[in-house]
Amino acid sequence: MADRALRHAVLRLMEDGERRHARGDQPGAIDAYERACVMVREAIESEPRDQDNVQQLGAMLYTLGEWQLNGGDLDAAVDTLTEAEAAYGRLRRPGAGQLVADVVIRRARVHAMAGHPLSAISDAQQAVLACLDRIEDDPGRQARLDAARVLGMASHVQLLIGADPDIAVGAADWALREFLGAFGAGGRFALPLEYAPAVQAAGTTAYVLHAAAGREDLVPMARWFLTTAGGRVPEDGIVAQATGLVTLAWALDSVERHGPARTLTAPARDVRILVPAMRCSRQLAPAHAVMLSDAQIDAAGVMEERLLALEAHALFAGASQAQLPAMRYEFGHFGQHWATAVVNFGQRHLENELLDAALDAARWLTGIVGQLLLPAMIDPKARLVALGCARWQHDLYTRTADKPAAASAAETIALLEPDAS
Repeated sequence: MADRALRHAVLRLMEDGERRHARGDQPGAIDAYERACVMVREAIESEPRDQDNVQQLGAMLYTLGEWQLNGGDLDAAVDTLTEAEAAYGRLRRPGAGQLVADVVIRRARVHAMAGHPLSAISDAQQAVLACLDRIEDDPGRQARLDAARVLGMASHVQLLIGADPDIAVGAADWALREFLGAFGAGGRFALPLEYAPAVQAAGTTAYVLHAAAGREDLVPMARWFLTTAGGRVPEDGIVAQATGLVTLAWALDSVERHGPARTLTAPARDVRILVPAMRCSRQLAPAHAVMLSDAQIDAAGVMEERLLALEAHALFAGASQAQLPAMRYEFGHFGQHWATAVVNFGQRHLENELLDAALDAARWLTGIVGQLLLPAMIDPKARLVALGCARWQHDLYTRTADKPAAASAAETIALLEPDAS
């Protein structure tokens, strides 16, 4: 920041915000940081090439998003962290990729707490894959610790949203093994304070899911990690609730997709599949996602149907984030199946009065249906799928009195069905 007076004003606001946060004045802390962010944005507009300003804005938004999360303003936290991701994405400095991953996994936590499973799994997966890719390029200690921190949080996100328990606990165990290897020398576990939240998250996930699955030999170690990091052992009711979670292996076997059950899954003890996108190569993900979406038709119960839809969505989202050519040039085919998985997921949650999850699905459909519009002009099946999704969105947004969103859905319906009036 070239303007010294502006720099000092920003620093004063940040210090004021931190003091207010320390004494429990959450609204005051957030207000101070928001005003400081306004000033840094103005500095970026006047000096767009100054990377220091961009990095400072990203760091401030990262902190602000956490405060908004802790204060229960989840919508604001999502918006703030999305801006932080964009800021860090503009950096051309070493370590920028890890900063983005840290923001995205924090946003995944927000989505999980807000009851947005589709967004939570997409963000958690994106952050995990970025960290694991970094390890391939830089297998050093810090890269592995960064990955363990993200994996620990991702494991808990997956637990909270009811994802496949085998991969949720796999992510937890991977993280805990890394932390033990880094800080467990000499028979002691000298865990730095900065990693305690990730160990607590992973320890909680490992304890709940190993106990729920009856893996009694692994439960004591999970409890040790959790309590050593300052966490509390979950109540028996939480473990009992987790016993109702179904694995993808079970869901696929129940619909007689025995081959995919063998190739796309692995036992929890293998600690091999940590997020859905790791089930197969990225190039094969869209094809496997189509199979998962189609398998919903034969699902024996709501839990199986939800998991198949969640997994299909995660594979499609991962392929889209990886910018696979198939997701661009064959979207007329793959987009239909993605939309079907998402709208079915939303409807099942709506039927169970889980409105936040249904709205999460509706927001995803906006992008998916938008990409389907061009193929729908020449493909009757794509048109039918897109029209059905737009109608579902319109009904949901009308029910929730979201007039702008309902109007947008109505415009899509009119575009796809111009003769309707």
